[in-house]
Amino acid sequence: MFNYCGATPELEDEMFDHVEPGLSSYADDAEGAAKSLDKLLESALRTIPPALHTKTPIAVKATAGLRLLGEEKSEQILAAVRKRIETQYPFPIIQEQGVAVMDGADEGVFAWVTVNYLLERFNSLVKKPTVAIFDLGGASTQVVFEPQVVDGHSGAQGEHRYPMNFNGNEYILYQHSHLGYGLIMARSQINNFVVDNPINGTFGVDLAEGEYAHPCLPVGLRKEFEIANGKRVVLIGVSDPGGVCRSVVEAIFDKERLCHLPPCSFNGVYQPSLHTAFEDDIYAFSYFFDLTAPFRLGSATLAQEMTIDELESLTDRVCIGDEDGFKEFQDSAEAMKELRKSEEMCMDLSYIYGLLEYGYGVPKDRRVKLAKKLKGYETGWFLGASIAVLEERDWFNTP
Repeated sequence: MFNYCGATPELEDEMFDHVEPGLSSYADDAEGAAKSLDKLLESALRTIPPALHTKTPIAVKATAGLRLLGEEKSEQILAAVRKRIETQYPFPIIQEQGVAVMDGADEGVFAWVTVNYLLERFNSLVKKPTVAIFDLGGASTQVVFEPQVVDGHSGAQGEHRYPMNFNGNEYILYQHSHLGYGLIMARSQINNFVVDNPINGTFGVDLAEGEYAHPCLPVGLRKEFEIANGKRVVLIGVSDPGGVCRSVVEAIFDKERLCHLPPCSFNGVYQPSLHTAFEDDIYAFSYFFDLTAPFRLGSATLAQEMTIDELESLTDRVCIGDEDGFKEFQDSAEAMKELRKSEEMCMDLSYIYGLLEYGYGVPKDRRVKLAKKLKGYETGWFLGASIAVLEERDWFNTP
């Protein structure tokens, strides 16, 4: 809830909830997808005073998972969601993109607005320095920051350039959403790589036809995996001497791809250097926080920080820990719970380390702030998207 009497919206309260699985898991069941939002909508009905139900604008923003379903299936799901809200709930849907798949650029920029808003970087008519954000979902990862002005320019022209105004100040942002490089999609890329580029014969294990050694899985683990042609193979975890897992992870970033507009991060994508073009704080959240917090200060500490060097050390310790029963982590109940819950922890940590240091090029001595919440409010794109709704003049369709 916002107080909108001042120059900028003042956040007074937030009700945050979520449901699993997401809309994209209902690829062939549009009605089921629409009904899956009932829990959230019922929470809104209970939270918002009844007298304000018809005056509270609503927007449904789908993210990368739905983009990957393709236009036909995603449109069917969105149409079912819109119909259910219009027929079952009193909230008016906003006019512009009220129920839609959110563009990757907006997803990242909304997250950037959220974090900088909560850090009070927008609460003055005098422009303040802003922070960078890294977001990591299941299907995509976003980077957004305001590059320093060099020789009168803050970055090259192109789709990555995102000009915006807030509270009378102009911001020229760099943004990019890497579709296919969210955590879940990255796991699939890594698994496919070890099948397409076998490392068999180097780990002292006998492999039958259709079996592949995997240096990022716990030693001895056997895991079925379906490759692109529908064939099922078996991945077998092996010990990881010499950092083979890290080499496999780095391979999926395709750093050798031609960089048409340097400097590039990965996959030939232009990105101003974080060594030279940005000096302020870097905030990372979503899976970045969820995967690392249990091994550091614990998930209950909603804001913490670590260097890329420290992340590298943590990753190495987890990746060799399965060989001695993770003795180093026995004193942490939360860390052991996470290790027992996820057989892919070594692969996941190797991926986020590779993404930050090798992919995005964050200097190894740079401190990254990990935040699930700031000042009691959730990080992520949700608050930024809400502020964008407030900035619109025609909020909703008049009943």
